[in-house]
Amino acid sequence: MKKILLKLLVLLSLGVLGGGVAAAGSGSLVPQTVVAADTAPTPERTPSSPGDAWRVPIINFWVITNGITAQPSDVNAVQGTPIQAKLISTYWPRVAGIFGSNDITSVTARVYRNNQWADATATVTYNKRAPYADVTLNLGTLPVGTYYYQFGVHYSNNTILYSNMIKVTVLPVPKDATAINPQPDRPTIFWGESTAIHANLTPADSTSPVTWTPPATEVGSLSTTTALSTRFSSTVDNQGSIDSLMRNDNGLTVNFPVKATNTVVPGTINGSTQVTVGGLVPQAATANRAFSYLPAALTGIVFPSGATPSYQWSVYNSAHQKITTTAVLNSPTFSWASVAKPAVDNYYYLQLNIILTNSEGTTTWRSNYTRLTVTANQSQLIAVPNLSFLNFASGTPTTPKVADFYQTGGVTLNYAPLAGQTSKSTYDGNNTGFLAVQGQNWSLSVSASGFVHDLSGMSLPTNPTLTMAIPGYPNVAVPTNDTAVTLLANQQTNLSTNLTSTTSLHVPQTAFMLTGKYQSELTWTLTQAP
Repeated sequence: MKKILLKLLVLLSLGVLGGGVAAAGSGSLVPQTVVAADTAPTPERTPSSPGDAWRVPIINFWVITNGITAQPSDVNAVQGTPIQAKLISTYWPRVAGIFGSNDITSVTARVYRNNQWADATATVTYNKRAPYADVTLNLGTLPVGTYYYQFGVHYSNNTILYSNMIKVTVLPVPKDATAINPQPDRPTIFWGESTAIHANLTPADSTSPVTWTPPATEVGSLSTTTALSTRFSSTVDNQGSIDSLMRNDNGLTVNFPVKATNTVVPGTINGSTQVTVGGLVPQAATANRAFSYLPAALTGIVFPSGATPSYQWSVYNSAHQKITTTAVLNSPTFSWASVAKPAVDNYYYLQLNIILTNSEGTTTWRSNYTRLTVTANQSQLIAVPNLSFLNFASGTPTTPKVADFYQTGGVTLNYAPLAGQTSKSTYDGNNTGFLAVQGQNWSLSVSASGFVHDLSGMSLPTNPTLTMAIPGYPNVAVPTNDTAVTLLANQQTNLSTNLTSTTSLHVPQTAFMLTGKYQSELTWTLTQAP
């Protein structure tokens, strides 16, 4: 049994006609190692043919073709370490004569960053040992990143020959992780959807390699298992292949263990996170009432580029058999104007398909099956009135006078709405006599307290009797001694009505009265049958 109590005031005005008083009753991957800021370009200058030198016997003379005989190599360095590039070029001191000169006058450097070539700072040292010269280019220290260099060797005969392009990779100084806090971009996804998962190392610039443990193959896969971030792609249903995995009221929880392996002080930092695959959670509805459900998993969802989504809900009985309903099934929000009571058990299953169509074809993301539990229609006390009473003896409602209460038979007053109150917009303690109950299998009772003067606090020396007249039902007498009296019993339909002046209050003859207002408190009790 369920009781709903709502206390209101019955006003009895004496000498003053006044108003009543009522009491309120995906994201992109982040790689583990530093990635080049620029895609490998084409060399700015076409690398020159290699040089050579031939010794002429007897006269100890060299025939030289200018050029680089040993190309520079790619360089990998840790941040803060000076970077050097080395090459070997043909060389011969400047000499007079008809054979000209093969002296190296300078070496210049160009670097590719931010999608363009630019002059680079380089300090050049030489070890000249004719007919060759060892050239060392000191490039200094560079920030973490990837750089592309090409060098030009300038000769005394006004020629410039160009090296091969080299790649210089600067890695951060090794720094161990102290903590790992993996988090997915979307903690709840639909079957067929994907989400990025980030390791979130502390400190953020830790260089410890990260390794992810992939889920079971029938659940989905990871885009990579060795990166600061990865992407989990859940399985796309193929003709019911994952139907058993979808039968989880709250979705399927998938765990993702991850570890960071430290290198400065060897050891591992371990963590894990979860992604729930399904998208729906259990819901509750009331039979014969409206119900709607917009899944929280649709908030912030990102569809494939160019895809147009459409929605298709399905309703199943407790045996997972699809049934026909009057619900709206082709909208992100499932809505049912009047939920039907299940034929078997007390619940249905809801399931949502999101159909994505673009130029590449059609893909379907699917939700889990979740329960929609349907409870019996619980009755509600919608509106109860304040009651004020006037004297109708002359045919015209008037404020009773003190002398009226001294009569031998006392006086009978009748209900009258308070002046100026004609709207039903107020429900708890309205002044229009509006009484409303919603539901089935309910009973309504009311009790009234003794009348008390609003200023002095003195009780009325007699106990009036309140007669409640609900249109269409027998009148019921309610004593003003806190005794609960049933007004309506075992009702099967909604009630919405207004009390009329037939509702009355009989006040027996009393020895004295005070001018002003007397009030009684009504307690309305709605009882729901099992």
